[in-house]
Amino acid sequence: MNLLWANKLSSYNTMKKLSILLSLSLLVACNQNDLPTLKKSLSEKKAELKEMQVEIDSLEQRIARLDTTNIEVDVKLTPVKVKSMANEVFQHFVRLNATVSSKENVRLSAEGNGRVVSINVDEGDPIQKGATILRLESDFIEGQLQEAEAAYKLAKTTFERRQRLWKDSIGSEIEFLNAETNFKAAENRVKQARAQYENTFVKAPVSGTVDLITVNEGEFVGAGTPVARVVDLSNLELQTDLSEKYLKNVKVGDSVNVKIPSLGLEQKETVIFTSQYINPENRSFTVKVGLKNNDAMIKPNLLAEIKLKDYENKEAFVLPSMAILKDLKGDYVYLAEAEDDGFIAHKVYVQIGRSFGEKSEIVGGLESGSKVIVAGASEVTDGQLVEIQ
Repeated sequence: MNLLWANKLSSYNTMKKLSILLSLSLLVACNQNDLPTLKKSLSEKKAELKEMQVEIDSLEQRIARLDTTNIEVDVKLTPVKVKSMANEVFQHFVRLNATVSSKENVRLSAEGNGRVVSINVDEGDPIQKGATILRLESDFIEGQLQEAEAAYKLAKTTFERRQRLWKDSIGSEIEFLNAETNFKAAENRVKQARAQYENTFVKAPVSGTVDLITVNEGEFVGAGTPVARVVDLSNLELQTDLSEKYLKNVKVGDSVNVKIPSLGLEQKETVIFTSQYINPENRSFTVKVGLKNNDAMIKPNLLAEIKLKDYENKEAFVLPSMAILKDLKGDYVYLAEAEDDGFIAHKVYVQIGRSFGEKSEIVGGLESGSKVIVAGASEVTDGQLVEIQ
């Protein structure tokens, strides 16, 4: 009986198919002025024809399963792969572009005038804080310092003698005060002369690497002239701006993934700073991430990418995004439901939460244990027999 009904329905569908083909032929013969309407009608008829062919294929599959006669019917079930729904962790990340910077990237300038008499290091050399990079001529300033120190020693000796005599009530008060004034003035002259002398030396303010030297021996430089740069490559960081909507999702101590494409490096790092100030121009705040540089390969101003987790659901239904289809009613998937001794595709509409990469979070429409078609979904239709591989 089932076979008889199926054969009648198949004949009906065949007649309907021929009717559609006849309609298409008539449409082609119409006036060229109706071209837009004809194209629309053609598209609709093709869609109907495709849908009908799927129905015919599904009927043939059912007939083959129910027919107990000796008629051999070649049936090819659509192969699919499924995923059984169970709670798993879903994470969403924000990707941010950032630039590598050094906390101690120092451009040095001469603090006095003079000719460069010696350069003690080469570019690329490691250097310790306080070590001399280069020296300016200092003969005249050194002579002034020696004179100031000699005058200071005399003024100090005179003051100390006058102070002892004054304690013993010997001598006048004015002589004691003059000696004290001369001593302090001499002390200040020594400090000024020593400062001028120290300005003839350019020293490293931090430990690191001499990255650049911009002057040569014998060259005259003036105060404020850039002469060198020292970079500490062991103390790097990444800085970027993040939209204010993520203010609650990021805090100091959070772990992030850092990628530096030009070096092919990926590593775990930590947020070390979040600004409490919102930039009114773009509604963002500043985030800084510490950056380890164990092999000294990372350099300031390199471009980097920060992947920061802003959402996590530990009990989510997760599907490959390609398994989720869409029509005018919304997003849907196909379930592989058991029927007799096989499986049939069943269309189910779902609600999508967040998506990241190739995965999507499903927040409605599915139950635990549902077998969702994740490969081959675009090749099936509602009610079609499928073969799980």
